[in-house]
Amino acid sequence: MARTRRDDPDEDEDDDPDDWGADGYDPDDPETYPQGLYDDDGPPTVPCPHCRADVFEDSERCPRCGTYLTGEDAPPGARSGGWVVVMVLALLAAAMWAAGR
Repeated sequence: MARTRRDDPDEDEDDDPDDWGADGYDPDDPETYPQGLYDDDGPPTVPCPHCRADVFEDSERCPRCGTYLTGEDAPPGARSGGWVVVMVLALLAAAMWAAGR
């Protein structure tokens, strides 16, 4: 079977400036990118998971809402004293049960 033009390998098609379009855009050359397409001049930011404000990637807290961005960054919370009350009541119940025998 004879080869057709469609079967021929591409030969440096990306090197022809006429194929880049009227604006001279070359995907391999960042200087020819359209204005504002890849604006990476600023520091990297992520949205706050609570208020969706832009926050710097290395921040621990959101400057807008003040919440910690991850559980690792948050200080340990105050423990509830409820478990102490439950344990004391359980010990009293066990003592009353043992005394009633």
